[in-house]
Amino acid sequence: MKKYLLFFLFLIVSSVSAKTLLVGNGLEYPSLLSALNNSEAGDTILIHNGTYSGGIYYGNLKGTENKKIYIIGETDSEVIFNGGSTAWQFSSAEYLEIQNITFANQTANGVNFDDSGNLTVPARNITFRNCTFRDMQATGNNDLLKLSGIDNLEIINCRFINGSSGGSMIDMVGCHNVAIRQSYFENGGSNAIQAKGGSSNVLIERNQFVNPGLRGINIGGSTGLQFFRPPDANYEAKEILVYSNLFIGGDAPVAFVGAVNSEVINNTFINSKNWAAR
Repeated sequence: MKKYLLFFLFLIVSSVSAKTLLVGNGLEYPSLLSALNNSEAGDTILIHNGTYSGGIYYGNLKGTENKKIYIIGETDSEVIFNGGSTAWQFSSAEYLEIQNITFANQTANGVNFDDSGNLTVPARNITFRNCTFRDMQATGNNDLLKLSGIDNLEIINCRFINGSSGGSMIDMVGCHNVAIRQSYFENGGSNAIQAKGGSSNVLIERNQFVNPGLRGINIGGSTGLQFFRPPDANYEAKEILVYSNLFIGGDAPVAFVGAVNSEVINNTFINSKNWAAR
């Protein structure tokens, strides 16, 4: 009996120790960066209505399996990170969930998550939910969401609008165990989603693509060997599953480039020039 009592007391203390950090004009933390500097595993950073400047870099933000860190835009309001070369760059983050935030008008990449260049130790357990990525102010190989070396990634009910003419809306290099679901893509450049550089086990399911660009989904790509994750991968993309999506317009909705063991099943293609390319 004493053992169970101690266990429940531990749960209560753990719950109480988690904080909600309020970000906004006149609030406890005037910027996201100041809240990040005071956050711990299990905390929620709640950002209030407003437009905030992009250009944030943060390394080694780590929640745990039982104590994720949440960065959430206030419900029923508009939280926008506007401008900057990149709105946010997070390196080597773990167990982090981002909700209800808009990223707009960046000139390099909209949002960049990476593994700090350590090809064998990925960032991991990252979720984007109900976020919007839009209006890249660039025309080259610039991505709305750039992901390098991420394991266990979810992108759910997000919107990607007006990508760079030469870039991707979501670009994954060496990402593994990924689910992209129920999201909306409109006006892409080179592609809406690209999985390359040793990416594997990616599920792309129940999304809508409207004019997604030259290639709606690029399964594979052309990656320099020094960027592959894992370094010994002998494929650009493996086990990429594209199920039950709607494609309207664009050139080739799906392309296979150095891909193995990948499937495109039960999708709908409307007014596309080609249904697939190799």
